[in-house]
Amino acid sequence: MSGRAFSRLLALLVIAAHSIALARLVRSARQRLRDTSLATSEARPPDERVVAIVPVLNEQSRLAACLEGLIDQPSLVSAIVVVDTGSSDRTAQLVAAYQMRDSRVRWLSAGSPPVGWNGKVWGLVQACQAFPANWYLIIDADVRPAPTLAERMLALAVQHGVTCGSVALQQRPMPDIGSWLLHAAFLTTLVYRYGVPGRLFSEPDDALVNGQAMLLHHRAVEALDDLRSLAHTNAEDVAAARRLLQLGHRVAFWDALDDSYVTMYRDGRAIWHAWPRSLPANEERAPWRNLLDAALLAGTQGAWLPLLLASRVEPCLRPAAVLAFGVRLGMAWGIRRAYPRRPIWYWLSPLADPLVVVRLLMSSWDRRPTWRGRPIGKDVQHARESLGVGSL
Repeated sequence: MSGRAFSRLLALLVIAAHSIALARLVRSARQRLRDTSLATSEARPPDERVVAIVPVLNEQSRLAACLEGLIDQPSLVSAIVVVDTGSSDRTAQLVAAYQMRDSRVRWLSAGSPPVGWNGKVWGLVQACQAFPANWYLIIDADVRPAPTLAERMLALAVQHGVTCGSVALQQRPMPDIGSWLLHAAFLTTLVYRYGVPGRLFSEPDDALVNGQAMLLHHRAVEALDDLRSLAHTNAEDVAAARRLLQLGHRVAFWDALDDSYVTMYRDGRAIWHAWPRSLPANEERAPWRNLLDAALLAGTQGAWLPLLLASRVEPCLRPAAVLAFGVRLGMAWGIRRAYPRRPIWYWLSPLADPLVVVRLLMSSWDRRPTWRGRPIGKDVQHARESLGVGSL
C-alpha cells in the first residue's frame, strides 16, 4: 500500500470513528432529562429515610469537608456512617470529633477486606448490614456535598422510579498545572465514549454512573446479593448499574443538581496513576464492545493532534484533521460546565490527549488492577488460597 493510499484509509477511519462518537453524543443529548434542578421534597414520600455511607481508608486530610456537608443535610438523612477498612492515620479521631457535633455520625470499623476484594465494596457491604435503610447514599470522602444533595437525589429517584441513581458533580482539581491538563483530558474520554450525563438508561452496555455520589434503594442492594456480587469488580459503580439494568431495574445518571463538588486527587501525578484504574469501565460488557470503545477513543481523542500535525505535509488528511480538531474544541467547550473555575490550563488540556489515551488503553488491558495498593480480582483470591496464604 502506497503512502497516499494509507493516508486516505487513515482519514476514512478517523471520520468513521468521529461519526460513531457524534452519534452517541447526539443520542445522549436527546435522552437528557429535563428540569432535574426543580426536584424538591414534595416529590418524595414523607417517611423515606436515607443512610449516608462514606467508605474511608486513611482519609484524615480529606474527610472533614465531606462531613461538614453531610451534617448540613436535612433530617431525611437518618445516619452518616463512616466505614473504615483499615486506616492507619487519625481518621477515627476526626470522626469522633464530628460525633460530638451531630449524633447521626457513626463510626464502623469493617477491618481489612478479604483477599481479592475491592476495599470500597467490602466497606459498603458491612455498612449496609449494620444500618438497614430504605435508601443508601454512597459518598466518597473527597466529595463536598451541598446541603440539598440528598434531598434532591431522593426526590429525583422517586420521581423517575429508579432504584439506582448518581449525579455528575462539579469538578475542582488542585491548582497545579498537571492536575488541570490531565483531569480535563481524562474526563473528556468519558464524553467521547458515552455522551453526556442527565438521562435514564435502557441498555446495560451504555450505562455510566458516578460512584462518588450514588443513591441505591434497598431492593437494588438486595438484587446485588447485598453488594457481595461486586466484590471483585474494578469499577464497582459501573458494574452495579449494568447488572441492575440486566435485572430489570431503572438506573439514572443526573447532571449536576447543586453546588456539590469533588476534588479527587492531590496532584497531577496522583491523577495519572490512580484515575485510569476505573475509567475504562469495562465491567459487564463483552470484550468486543470494550475493544470497539478502545479503537473509538484512539481514532478520536487520541488522533486529532497527530493528525493535525501530519496534515501539514499530507493534504489528503486535512478534512479528517479539521473534523477531529473541531469536535475536540466542541468537547472542551461543552464540558467546561463541569469546572466552575477554568484557568488557561483547562483550555490547553487537549494537548495532553495522546498521552491520556495511551495511558487509558494501557490501563484497560491491565489484568491485575489494585485498589489503594490492594490487588483486586478472583484470580488473586484463588492464587493466594492455593498457596495457603491468608487475607491481606
